Amino acid sequence: MLPALAALLLVAAGPPQDPSAADAAGPPAETKARAESERGSTAGRSWFTLPMLFWLPETRLGAAVAAGVHFHLPRAEEASNAFLVAGWAMEGQATVDLSSELWLPSGTLLSDRLRAAHYPEAFYGIGPDSTVAQREDVTRRFLEGTFAAELPVPVPGGAGRLRTGPRLQARAEEIRDPTPGGLVATRAVVGASGFSAVGVGGTVTWDSRDQKLWTTRGSFAQAAYLYYPAAIGRNGGFGRSSAEGRAFLPLGRGRVLGFAALLEVAHGETPFSILAKLGSTRYLRGIREGRYRDNVAWATQAELRVPLDGRFAAAVFGAVGDVARNLEAVGLHSLKAAGGAGLRYRLTGEGATLRADVAIADAGPEVYVLILEAF
Repeated sequence: MLPALAALLLVAAGPPQDPSAADAAGPPAETKARAESERGSTAGRSWFTLPMLFWLPETRLGAAVAAGVHFHLPRAEEASNAFLVAGWAMEGQATVDLSSELWLPSGTLLSDRLRAAHYPEAFYGIGPDSTVAQREDVTRRFLEGTFAAELPVPVPGGAGRLRTGPRLQARAEEIRDPTPGGLVATRAVVGASGFSAVGVGGTVTWDSRDQKLWTTRGSFAQAAYLYYPAAIGRNGGFGRSSAEGRAFLPLGRGRVLGFAALLEVAHGETPFSILAKLGSTRYLRGIREGRYRDNVAWATQAELRVPLDGRFAAAVFGAVGDVARNLEAVGLHSLKAAGGAGLRYRLTGEGATLRADVAIADAGPEVYVLILEAF
């Protein structure tokens, strides 16, 4: 899904994801990946502009343009950055995404993200047993701003990097053109008439990866929570949390085995459009974004990455997961599975890649052509 793509670019340098990572609307901002061949530099700053085409099951052919700048603050260990990405797809999706990260000399990370989206998509109902026959068409329009600060936490031995801090998110969404007679049109689901909300919470992040774009060893973990009180905005009060972990094992000769797991949980009167979801360019490739959604979504996956010749590499991957109404209902009775293989072409010295994946789930094969790895 187009939204999930922007999340990948905007976190490629390490900013915290929000609990709705699967809904992180924006065009395929991973376009920063090819910057090495198109960037310039002035007084310690490097910049890039990049047009690109992409293909996703949910959007079909799309086009995007990105512009960005990297710079170092005095005595800061990490490079700060700012990005502007705009995109459009054949299915009518259009997005604009502006983000920045500011790394301070103390190791504190200040980040923000502003997004606007016009997003036609399919809604199949709620729960693990929804069917294709339940499909409804809806169009979401929203504005969202997210602001976060993560402060470094000392770790004995100095291994890895641990950060934690507050997070604030504001969102206003409207729903247009629902399929007549459907759950959305009859307002049988929460948020069918749109909503506005302000969420307050925080994140905790651990990162010991050797590289963020093409990791060969190390681990990453993040937990996040946001609560949206009914007293602010137009909503019934709800909360969303997420926990994600990744680990990478070098197998020699450039081969890497990666593992990842994700758990998302929503509670309260959560709008249907931002419930926990399965299927995306990241988890359970082969299942379309939002095909399954409920209060709980979980997934786990593994991927083997093998270098071929020169800049080329291959990958084989598999994943399982499911959704449920609550944690007590999580089980294996309706387990979803997907898997596939793909090719990679290394675009930059930092490890950013162009990837083409063919993934298969119960609905048949799907094709993905985009920038950056799934995790």
